[in-house]
Amino acid sequence: MKKIAIQDANILIDLIKTGLFDHCLALNYLFTTTDMILAELHDEQVAVIQTHINSGKFELIQISIEELVEITLLNEEDTRLSPQDWSAVYFAEKKDAMLLSGDKRLRTVAEAKKIEVCGIFWILDSMEKENILSQKEACAALKELMLKNKRLPLEECTKRIKRWCGE
Repeated sequence: MKKIAIQDANILIDLIKTGLFDHCLALNYLFTTTDMILAELHDEQVAVIQTHINSGKFELIQISIEELVEITLLNEEDTRLSPQDWSAVYFAEKKDAMLLSGDKRLRTVAEAKKIEVCGIFWILDSMEKENILSQKEACAALKELMLKNKRLPLEECTKRIKRWCGE
């Protein structure tokens, strides 16, 4: 059985902006997100994801009223996290899933709850390791991502630029 990987909005956005969303789904995980997180995205982004929901390659977690109540109660633990963030934490715990996020506060809360957390670099590394992307493609993708996401840690980018781009 494939391990579940719940994607936060920032990961979905980065993958879509760089054209890597389809590639990511080739990894041996069951990728999913919550309906609350999907609602945060722009229509064009939702359209990209919806195609894969319809094909069964990506799962959308529909939150019940009971689950929403539990998520709302979790939100009281740390109101600096959004209800969307808490929905990711809630289902990562409930499904013993990995959480994919670049949000520092969300990562800290999830790690404190013993949830495995990875980010965009793990995804890129995994796609290169599994030959879903060549080193040249990984290099180009990372450079594009660096232009579109100014919050990426420079040290991590530089390590991969040296490895993939030979720079």
